[in-house]
Amino acid sequence: MSASQEKKLRKQLREEGKDKRQIAQKKAEKAAKRRHINELVISIVVVLLIAAMLIFSSNLLYTNFSALQVGSTGYTAAEYSFFYNLSYNNFVNQYSSYLQMFGLDTTKSLSKQQYTEDQTWADYFKEQAQNTMKEMTALYDDAMKNGFELSEEDRSSLESTLSSLTAGYSEAGYASADAYLAARFGKGCNEKTVSALVEKYFIAQAYSEEKNESLTYTDDQLKSYYEENKDDLDNYTYIAYFADGSVTEETSTDTSDASASPSASPSASPDTEAAKAAAMEKAKGIADAIVAAGTTEEKFKAAVLAETQSEASESTTQGSSLSEKYADWMKDASRKAGDTTVVEADTGYYALYFISRDNNSYHTVDVRHILIKAVADENGTYTDEAKATAKQKAEDLLAEWKAGTATEDSFAELANANSEDTGSNTNGGLYENVYKGQMVTEFNDWCFAEERKTGDTGIVYGESSSYSGYHVIYYVGQGDLYSNVLAENGLRSKDFTEWKDALLAGYEVKTGMTAGLVK
Repeated sequence: MSASQEKKLRKQLREEGKDKRQIAQKKAEKAAKRRHINELVISIVVVLLIAAMLIFSSNLLYTNFSALQVGSTGYTAAEYSFFYNLSYNNFVNQYSSYLQMFGLDTTKSLSKQQYTEDQTWADYFKEQAQNTMKEMTALYDDAMKNGFELSEEDRSSLESTLSSLTAGYSEAGYASADAYLAARFGKGCNEKTVSALVEKYFIAQAYSEEKNESLTYTDDQLKSYYEENKDDLDNYTYIAYFADGSVTEETSTDTSDASASPSASPSASPDTEAAKAAAMEKAKGIADAIVAAGTTEEKFKAAVLAETQSEASESTTQGSSLSEKYADWMKDASRKAGDTTVVEADTGYYALYFISRDNNSYHTVDVRHILIKAVADENGTYTDEAKATAKQKAEDLLAEWKAGTATEDSFAELANANSEDTGSNTNGGLYENVYKGQMVTEFNDWCFAEERKTGDTGIVYGESSSYSGYHVIYYVGQGDLYSNVLAENGLRSKDFTEWKDALLAGYEVKTGMTAGLVK
């Protein structure tokens, strides 16, 4: 090998060595970089896991992220949870005696109990909460847009409600009002959050009531509405006896051979088709016999007694509340006093006697009253002595009023100070537009006596399922025509509903990332 060739070879080897060192160095640098990146990623993941654990164990997810979007307003999981639990608590309190009938077990998870085939109880209460929040948001937004403010009375009621929500937290075993509210309405609920929601709700409801009451109508509008809806608004007086045609042990024994048919399953007994037909035929026979003999009101009642050993009495029902089984017959324009018929129902037959139809064209009355209740004994019984004590107090109050200025205003003051009727003892005992049959019989008869005039006073006994006692009554005067009252209520309900539906139509409800925390 020549010297020049050796020189070239050495140069090539040097360059190759240099390249190998550079490549090795680059590989080492890349490996170090990858290790650094991996270590950084691991560090970040650990930090995130720690942060996530802290978030889930705190209220951050419940109070800082959207669970529900109503229109342009976002609500957190805590706020959603408040209305969810409010709906649940209200339902349980209202239907406490019927929860088993509804299939709701308060000791089990709501998400594991079916409300319907396609909806759990948790789903149901979420739906109720969303409806409440949607309506509240729409009404509140409109109230703010129109510069609405709570009245002093509503503001006072709000403050009272807020106080009652947190009262007694220490007696209930909680260290703070916030802890108490969280236990009642869900994680993240505290005094600040709940107070803001309750105030918003109060404003929405007060605005809604003001809007409803602002709707007014002319006499012509009221008369026109009543005429258009008279079938539903008129009162119908009648006698109805229902002959039960459902299967009993007695009726099933008459068709024992039929129930033993090869085609009948054991579960069908005793409710076989033959047994049902026999029971219905027997019921029809009873109804037919009553109608055949009941040519007058008295004879109809006597026929019911003779056929069934039961007494029948007349009923007065507004058209909208009549049974759909015989409503059309009752509302027929040709119907007249003394008309009778038999109407088939699902499990029997009605024997009907028509007495009258009334168009409610009488004046209601405005009255003030003071209720003095008799005190029940330990068995819940109102003794003659307890009633006598209540009557004496009522007489003393009337005497006190007569000895004073004896004006409507002084009677109102006496009612506020002494009446035990919570429905009127803050407004001077006043009831306006009282209609016939609204009050207990004695109260009703006194108010609607033909000789009654403004300024009359009296004392009547009254009782219901919730009290026994005496009413001291002051007759203020006639109110509106009852037909107008009904028409106005119907018109106002229709117009207000249309207004609110139009308002709600602009609000869409969307669930957010933390909606699943509400359960």
